[in-house]
Amino acid sequence: MKHLRNLCILAAACLAFGLATPARAIDTSEPAVAAFITKMVQDHHFDRKALTGLLAETPFDPDVIERMESPAEALPWSRYRAIFVTPERIAAGSAFVSEHRQTLAAAKKKYGVPASVIAAIIGIESHFGRYKGDFSALSALATLAFDYPRRADFFRRELAKYLLLCRKNGFDPRALESSYAGALGAGQFIPSSYLAYAVDADGDGSDMFSSWPDIVSSVANYLAVHGWKAGKPVVARAQLEPSADPDHLAGRELPARELRTAGIAFGADVAGNTSVRLVEVEVQEGGSEETQYWVGLPNFLVIMRYNHSPLYALAASQLAAAIARASASDEAALAARQR
Repeated sequence: MKHLRNLCILAAACLAFGLATPARAIDTSEPAVAAFITKMVQDHHFDRKALTGLLAETPFDPDVIERMESPAEALPWSRYRAIFVTPERIAAGSAFVSEHRQTLAAAKKKYGVPASVIAAIIGIESHFGRYKGDFSALSALATLAFDYPRRADFFRRELAKYLLLCRKNGFDPRALESSYAGALGAGQFIPSSYLAYAVDADGDGSDMFSSWPDIVSSVANYLAVHGWKAGKPVVARAQLEPSADPDHLAGRELPARELRTAGIAFGADVAGNTSVRLVEVEVQEGGSEETQYWVGLPNFLVIMRYNHSPLYALAASQLAAAIARASASDEAALAARQR
């Protein structure tokens, strides 16, 4: 109690003098934290004293909790799309494809994923490497592991993977920056994905922070492992017959034949037993709101393994298509000037 009173007095003094309230650090005597430390010692042979000291100096970050409660994927589609599918990001994507043409071509040859799709995901995740997170990865993951009960189990596993990743790759766990959810590097891989899917394409250890061969190959590898089909479309616009009632079908994965039987047509040649997803979005058109329906095809579902939001997959597919068109236009313009 004396310690708590001292903290309250210090916080009040900070407010009185306009100073920042000191961040609350992890209490390693808390049962959940102590159990985590013991598990890391027993299962992965971490040094108890060193790990306890590391966590004891790690502050909780309340901004992480706030961001978790208001993710971009909770926005309406029109606002979400306006963040990611913009003329500036399309132009940057075309420039990215041009700059990394050989690296992207090598990844497509090995993994079957088009340059435009890889570029779109990197464009959404980190704006082509410009933004890789402004949170301490250790603090973000520890905050979610021990101060976010709704998903604590998941983030304790990710915190464990993060510590293992740092030990494996020689990273200082206190030095890496991440998203508010602990996603790392230009591809924004969570630690478990980094360990499982990151590729060392240039032979000097997997580096998702500064090696474009590694980043590009890792994104392509992730999609390929989760079932990407080379040369197949990602999404198709749905056309509804007058008798169609899509409300009970939207948001579900179901066989393509079930959509067609329900009067929902889409221009993609897929077998009747192929799993697809009907996506409903509201679009602002000329001051009025219009409901659109899209059918996410198998490659769409693969992108949803990268980020579970259908809005993310739809934005990625539209950005990829726009980047592909812009790249083709830029190449044609360059060829015309060289004639």
